[in-house]
Amino acid sequence: MPRIARGETVGGIYHIINRGNMKMQVFDDAEDYEYFLELLEKGTKREKVGIHAYCLMPNHFHLLLVPKEEKSLSRLMQWVMTSHVRYYHKKNKTSGHIWQGRYKSFMVEYPKGISSLRSGQSYYLTLIRYIEANASRAKLVKRAEEWSYGSLQERVEKVRTILSEPYIELYDEWVKYVNQPLKEGELDTIRNSVNRQAPLGEEKWQMETATKYGMLSTLRRRGRPSLK
Repeated sequence: MPRIARGETVGGIYHIINRGNMKMQVFDDAEDYEYFLELLEKGTKREKVGIHAYCLMPNHFHLLLVPKEEKSLSRLMQWVMTSHVRYYHKKNKTSGHIWQGRYKSFMVEYPKGISSLRSGQSYYLTLIRYIEANASRAKLVKRAEEWSYGSLQERVEKVRTILSEPYIELYDEWVKYVNQPLKEGELDTIRNSVNRQAPLGEEKWQMETATKYGMLSTLRRRGRPSLK
């Protein structure tokens, strides 16, 4: 698939994904996960990028990032990915490609307010739930907060200081909410965004964003979603 044009705007919301090359497992043990999380913590502070959700999985990761300075997101990801590749090869005495390639980046519509959360119309909120429930959805843990390498555990146990303040205050019973399965329509919407490399949001916003950044091709249907 050809690379889709990226737009990076200060204050924009970006769903970031990368996968191991040929779906290989990238994080083999706790040391691997912790090293990557340390890179995120150092890098987001250094490059002034907010992180609103994250989940590291054995062969891929999801991040929800907000750049606070021009080109800070691309600088962050370049540093994190390069540093991790060096670490991986040094530890495992290997060479070659570890990741599928350059990370994928998907723009997300800015939340409109607490009313949009209560009506279920916040794509931002739904995406945080999707990211934080990734490990439980994959049956790696029974409950999402049990996964040691995701942002939900940080929210609950304050085990790290990676997260930024969310744009909108989360529900009082957020943990319970994350552990409730997403509706099929919600899952399909997010998976379509990932598989098509398309902006995630309401149709009008999608069209405006895709037009602005030369991404109209991402809004055309390419078949059934395949992301798990």
